[in-house]
Amino acid sequence: MKYKFLELENPNHYDLEALEVGVTSNCNFKCSYCCAYSRDDNQSIGAKEVISILQDVPTIRRVRLSGGEVTLKYQDCLDIVRYCSAHGIETQLNTNASLLNATRVQQLEEAGVTTIHISFNFTTAEEFSRYYKLHPRVYTKIRENIALCAQASFDTVLETLLFEETTHHLPEIADHVYALGVRTHEIQNSITMNHSGWSAIAAREDLKKAVQELIAHRREDSTIYFTCMDRFAQELGFEEQSGVYFSNCIEGKKQLHLHGNGDVLISELCYPVIIGNIYQGTVLRDIYKNMPDKLADFLERQPCPALEAIYPTHS
Repeated sequence: MKYKFLELENPNHYDLEALEVGVTSNCNFKCSYCCAYSRDDNQSIGAKEVISILQDVPTIRRVRLSGGEVTLKYQDCLDIVRYCSAHGIETQLNTNASLLNATRVQQLEEAGVTTIHISFNFTTAEEFSRYYKLHPRVYTKIRENIALCAQASFDTVLETLLFEETTHHLPEIADHVYALGVRTHEIQNSITMNHSGWSAIAAREDLKKAVQELIAHRREDSTIYFTCMDRFAQELGFEEQSGVYFSNCIEGKKQLHLHGNGDVLISELCYPVIIGNIYQGTVLRDIYKNMPDKLADFLERQPCPALEAIYPTHS
């Protein structure tokens, strides 16, 4: 299936079709823009428990494994991918790629992973090292692993966060994405995250210019996905065209998030509101039938931090 196939559909009903599972909250990076930076509470959930949940929710069509850094729980990820692949469920591994290697890439490919999704915000080891406060050789290793993934049969997606460090460098970043052999580039719009204190978002005109430049720069055999822009894309003059998608937000409508401590959230980033806990009686199979009040309120109002950042008076 096409990457983000659920987000390319217009939801006309609410059902749990995608589950993002935080297999671990621990991470070997400390990214200021990531909610795991403030969570990092040693909470994790094992493969057997995740598989049991999936067996109980027949509507699931995609599972995203995230963290923290998922490959810190590599064997659990591998087991979940194998189960999902055998049962027709798409899988996506969100990783910083620093702990991958040729053997792991091959094992994930053989297990049937659908997509490996890797953060990519900088084009030099020096810039990477300065921002993340990690040794430059980590960046070199990540690039090597990206190239390995790009040669595999699964989809490899590189995601660039649109914020002050990247806004004016998107064409250059896109060139590096292409040179690494990756043909799918996702641009994640930055939003203010009150729960982590991060607010280094792109200004409206900078965002508009950056998106326009990247679209004009796109190669014919590449695809760009813009995330967290669908609610205001047309108002800024953006239009979908061949190879360019402004994917629909499905948070809370088709996708929920499960943390290692059992908490069920509407969204990891945009709306991190807890609506239940699987260890305290929440049954995911029935969550849209016996809808928690907080979820019902979210679906009625559909608040959007990204929209509010661009249009502060938007209701």
